[in-house]
Amino acid sequence: MASRGLGRKGAAAQAAARAAAVVAKASIARGGDANRSDCLIEVADVEQVLPGSDEAWAAKVKVMLQQVFRRYGPVLDVRVPTGEANPIVGIRFANAKAAEAAMVAASQGFLAIHDAEVRLCQPLSREVIWRTFPSARRRRGEPPTEPKKKKLRPNERFAPPRLPAEMVDETTASAPPTVPAPAPAPPPKEPEVPLQHIPPDPPRPAPFEAGPAASEEDLKVEAGEAKVAKEMAGLLEQPFSKQKKALKAIRLQWHPDKNPDDAAVATRVFQFVQAHDAWLAHHGLA
Repeated sequence: MASRGLGRKGAAAQAAARAAAVVAKASIARGGDANRSDCLIEVADVEQVLPGSDEAWAAKVKVMLQQVFRRYGPVLDVRVPTGEANPIVGIRFANAKAAEAAMVAASQGFLAIHDAEVRLCQPLSREVIWRTFPSARRRRGEPPTEPKKKKLRPNERFAPPRLPAEMVDETTASAPPTVPAPAPAPPPKEPEVPLQHIPPDPPRPAPFEAGPAASEEDLKVEAGEAKVAKEMAGLLEQPFSKQKKALKAIRLQWHPDKNPDDAAVATRVFQFVQAHDAWLAHHGLA
């Protein structure tokens, strides 16, 4: 009876462990729980830097934010929602120090990118001021809001109008003249940041196409370059933490030293892989 009871407890523990693994895998698939991670920061007002809301816009925003935030530490993932008026982008770092470095660099929660600025927050930061976004302030180029009118007191609201100087009584002439309040100084102009041009996406090299009189080597090269082109196209769809590992595997697969039996084909396909260096550098994978 005791062994049967232990067996039931063991089966229950295994079932609970399997359920926890399924929940953890689902949490990883949707990017983790932002409320329990101090490695995550959120970015608002990205549409002010790069307007748009479709899938192509999301891909450009992802590349731009990876290039901006990698200076503070390794970036594991960038989540860009699409189809929203004011999207909130989530950026997950490899450690909490990198997220804190990004928040320190953002003065008062604002970080300048190109000719605009975005707002940052770290939902589970130890600093209370970092847990929420700062209030949006006036953007460059917008007219300043008019100052609020001074609220008059009852005695000022119903006071009689002042008489001209010729009609002032001698008794009131001895009173000190009223000095008008100085006009408020205009707000200081913010320094203009020069517009930085974002280079266009360079074209990917086209694979080799064998003609009707192609040799056996040309046919092998055509098949190898077609396979490499397909793997390069799917490289950016993988998580950022796995992209460099996949690129290294492609290079090792076609390196001439790894293919001594078919070195001529491997050399030509490896040269096609190296022709992607400019395209890879544009996406931060050089």
